[in-house]
Amino acid sequence: MLDELNGALGTYGQKWQMLVGGRKDKAFFEELKPTAVGWKTEDRAEYDRLVAELHDQADTIIEKWMNGRWIAKVHLKDAKLVNGVEIVKVMQRRSGSTDAVGLDHVDFYAKTDLPHNREVLAAESDLKWSEESNDVLAGYDWLSIWFEGVEAKIKSDTILDIVGVELKQLNEKILGA
Repeated sequence: MLDELNGALGTYGQKWQMLVGGRKDKAFFEELKPTAVGWKTEDRAEYDRLVAELHDQADTIIEKWMNGRWIAKVHLKDAKLVNGVEIVKVMQRRSGSTDAVGLDHVDFYAKTDLPHNREVLAAESDLKWSEESNDVLAGYDWLSIWFEGVEAKIKSDTILDIVGVELKQLNEKILGA
């Protein structure tokens, strides 16, 4: 699985560099840090197989039922993927979806906040992007860029930040707080 991920990330990285090369604010794009790769699976069986395959290479695996499908966040304990990525999000494709399987997106951490990031993307007239949000966790917004058949998610936090918030909310629910 890691070889397949690295191959896909290598191809993604070439596309990303081409995108960055044509930007007005190259410094903004060059400072974005890739933190996670999203990998979409055909069905539950493939999802289970890939999570099991990554199990021995992980020190943390967090699974969540969200939007009608399972998503695992896997932190690699010893290995790093291309560009230092350490987190693999294995996502079961939603029922009835015809989305492509394989590399779905890369999460990029932006040191700047959403309004600033929105301004930077808005200044790029040839860029296809949108603001996205999570139906499950209020206030969790990011910017998605689509290019060359792939997606980049520009976020002011990491998936682990979000997991921490989700776990805290679950704990408060259990405790009745």
